[in-house]
Amino acid sequence: MKIIRQHSRELLILGLLVFTLTLGQLQRLPVPWGAQYVHELVLFFFLFVKRQAYVRVLMQAWKKTARSGRILVALTIGGVLLHWCTSGESRAVLLTMRAFLYSSTALVVYQTLANRHKQVLRLCLLASGVAMAVTGILQYLFLPDVRFLSLFGWDDHYFRAIGSMLDPNYLGIVVLLTLANLWTWSNKLPPKLLGGVTILLSLTLAATLSRATFLTTGGFFGLQFLQSRRAKAKLLNLQIIIATVVIICTVIVIPKPTGEGVDLLRTSSIVSRITHDQVFLQSHTFDPIKILFGNGIFSSPRQSSETDSSRDHGLQANNFFVFLYQGLGLVGSALLIPFLIRGGRAIHQNEPIIAFVLVGIFIHAQFNNSFFEPIVFSYWVLTLATLAKPKAEK
Repeated sequence: MKIIRQHSRELLILGLLVFTLTLGQLQRLPVPWGAQYVHELVLFFFLFVKRQAYVRVLMQAWKKTARSGRILVALTIGGVLLHWCTSGESRAVLLTMRAFLYSSTALVVYQTLANRHKQVLRLCLLASGVAMAVTGILQYLFLPDVRFLSLFGWDDHYFRAIGSMLDPNYLGIVVLLTLANLWTWSNKLPPKLLGGVTILLSLTLAATLSRATFLTTGGFFGLQFLQSRRAKAKLLNLQIIIATVVIICTVIVIPKPTGEGVDLLRTSSIVSRITHDQVFLQSHTFDPIKILFGNGIFSSPRQSSETDSSRDHGLQANNFFVFLYQGLGLVGSALLIPFLIRGGRAIHQNEPIIAFVLVGIFIHAQFNNSFFEPIVFSYWVLTLATLAKPKAEK
């Protein structure tokens, strides 16, 4: 009975965590060191409740870590601390701690939750993502002009769905994660409900008018279509076709008033991103130490001109691989990439559709570095945490 109450309490906390994620950037709290999110406070509480399991899982994970992994951890911590000591700027330290906190929490959930409880958590993530999509559609219909948000430091979007994320690119990738989550339930949900929610999520994806999201969606749909065809999953292939048709038709018919954001053929943002990333690449040009070992993960070669530097996405490279090279150098990147490949293969063996949407996130991260955006990061690591453990790990 005590164990049942304990699991119920843990699920309740995780449910609260997912609910706060639904609020997106609206749960953001301004603090002296930049920004804090309400869901992080819930996350801390969850770890306090699971403190003994947390320590045990981390120790077991460290014992199982290969030598190359331990070297990578040492390089990462050393680079961040060196950057902090030499620059006096603590942003990289705080963001590294956030990344570790999110990842380790997901590891604890994966290792300690029973599979039936993981399914409840995944259902909560699905409900949360659908709620974010509904918020995006309602905002697009009734408040399409959100250019006033520039007064508060956000980008000024016009006739694009941004929802509670306040950004069409990040909303798009969360909705795509939700669509992948939905399709993992394709054999358990009524076909009409499955199709209806697929259409809703597809409408939201189209309304973001995010080219990075469209490219990501195309990659995900292509991989999943081939997988479903081999597995003869006709219902899932039908959902992919429906989603594709809805997205294309919606993009064609939705209004596109004057403005660069709704112009799918715009080139200025592409030039801006390339120029921006060149600055990060050139910061290592004449320093062999930085070329080999980087400048510290989450560090930046430039200073923020904004009062709240946590909203300044220009402090990081837009391209994920440029971000890795600038932060970890050639040595750190060479150690990390094989680990990512092995992890991707393991996920594919467990649940291919989740592996395919992760490939989508990597595609998206080549343009927006959305991999570590706090809300997006939380969604994808928690989704991974809901994977069933292989029999060899039980």
